[in-house]
Amino acid sequence: MQQLPDLSTLSSTQMGALVLELWAMVQTLTTQINELQARQSEQPQLQQAALKRWAQQAGQRPVGGQKGHKGHTLSQAAEPNVVVTHAPPEHCDVCHAPLGQASVVEARQVHDLPDLRYQVTEHRVLQAVCNCGKTHRGVFPPDVTAAVQYGPRAKAAAVHLNQYQMLPLKRTGQVMGDLLC
Repeated sequence: MQQLPDLSTLSSTQMGALVLELWAMVQTLTTQINELQARQSEQPQLQQAALKRWAQQAGQRPVGGQKGHKGHTLSQAAEPNVVVTHAPPEHCDVCHAPLGQASVVEARQVHDLPDLRYQVTEHRVLQAVCNCGKTHRGVFPPDVTAAVQYGPRAKAAAVHLNQYQMLPLKRTGQVMGDLLC
């Protein structure tokens, strides 16, 4: 990339030549930008056309896997963890009479991951002094060795991400930071 010359040392002819050179560069860059923007605006249109063709073709094909393939699909759990009921209004919107007892006519389930929240367990050692003067103190579990540390499940998750999922060490640290902070 060229450096801008010291404008105070240029003659008016040299200044005019520099302005013309810069103007030509601006015109070239403007043309390139317009071409790139035109290509970008074509992409969503092409993607929409491809999705439309795929949807039309999908309607012509039978639903499900290939013949001979034992399929499996998400099924409703017998005992969901959370139940949310959606009751009808208490009164009819036509005659305004109170509605009777509502009953379940349909159930739909959403399978999702629970909120990921770290759990902090604080271990406290207690101390008591006997009437005879001897001090008795509780003992930390053998695996609690520092004032602040990661637990066995957090360590296992880091090993799993790094060794089994093959995340690089830096990305493993980032993921663990996102989960535990």
